[in-house]
Amino acid sequence: MKKISLLIAFVFSLALVAGCAGELPASTSVPVSPAVPTSETQAPTTPGSKAAESDEGEETTDVAGHAGHIMISVAELMEIYTDNNVILIGAISPTAALVPFSNAANPIRGSYLVWTEDIYGPSDDLLSPDLGFGRVPLAEMEELLSRAGVTADSLIVAYHSDAAAVGARIAWHLYMLGLDVRFLDGGVAAWRAANGRTGSSNRLNNQSIQNDFRAPNYDPSVNNVTLEEVIAAVQNPADWVVIDARTEAEHNGERTGASSGAFGTGRIAGSVHVEWARLHDSDGIRLPEAELREMLGFIGDRNVIVFCQGGVRSSYAWIVLKDLGFNVLSYDGAWIEWSYAASIASDYQSDVVLSLTEFWSDNGRVIS
Repeated sequence: MKKISLLIAFVFSLALVAGCAGELPASTSVPVSPAVPTSETQAPTTPGSKAAESDEGEETTDVAGHAGHIMISVAELMEIYTDNNVILIGAISPTAALVPFSNAANPIRGSYLVWTEDIYGPSDDLLSPDLGFGRVPLAEMEELLSRAGVTADSLIVAYHSDAAAVGARIAWHLYMLGLDVRFLDGGVAAWRAANGRTGSSNRLNNQSIQNDFRAPNYDPSVNNVTLEEVIAAVQNPADWVVIDARTEAEHNGERTGASSGAFGTGRIAGSVHVEWARLHDSDGIRLPEAELREMLGFIGDRNVIVFCQGGVRSSYAWIVLKDLGFNVLSYDGAWIEWSYAASIASDYQSDVVLSLTEFWSDNGRVIS
């Protein structure tokens, strides 16, 4: 029994580290196990039936009242939870979901579940499709959301069980589709701590298509920048500040477990290090506004670009900074694309990118 317990704990740890480190885990076809209800009143339900019953005539909160911020608290979500216009999408690792009684095994009741293989793929927006990551094409994202019956009027709440950055990445991606989207502060852990309903939920990509969803206003430029735009920003520090949301070791050019996929180690010249995990407390709850503003006081009134290894951790930083009122964009190509542009391994190798790279160590090929 001791060996089995250790094995379960090890599997869960791998899923958690992969999600929070910003790496892109390999695709997996492991099915999600049924969630373990936390009380007798929390029997499993299917997506779209978040509450088994409700009081007749009970009014729901006007979801439009939450407009203006992307981060949403558990208390705010509970006010609108039973609204049929609210669609919950959870970033839940299928591997982590196999661990009994874990947060991943207890998703928010009535939600749809996705993981990295559903939202990542070779992107035409990057320098090379061989980089193997990025946003899936718009048509694929529209088809995925059609399985949840998303419409232009839906309010989508993205959340996570353990990998907050992956949940934030989903919210970031949906935002550029012109959708009304929120990200749940604290994720499943905070929801369960408040006795929120949990229960069986289904993988979104396994659902039947419910409608023919089309993005109401697809515009990546509302929250994303290209390599060329990052170069221009670095060369204009009076108006722009580039924030590195990776770990201190990564920022200092050291090779770490998160270096996989890049073509070398280093950092973008002049970037300021603010690790994404410093923006929330030990429970995964965003820090109070006063603390955040003190930490980020160096920004002033400048525009902001955040980046990390593969565009995952920077998504969380993007949400926090945007909610604080900063004009912030995330560099989706991230360090992987930047290192590709600097490396002798690419046909693109750029002297400009090299001149704007500090602590550079060219691997000559992709780091495995």
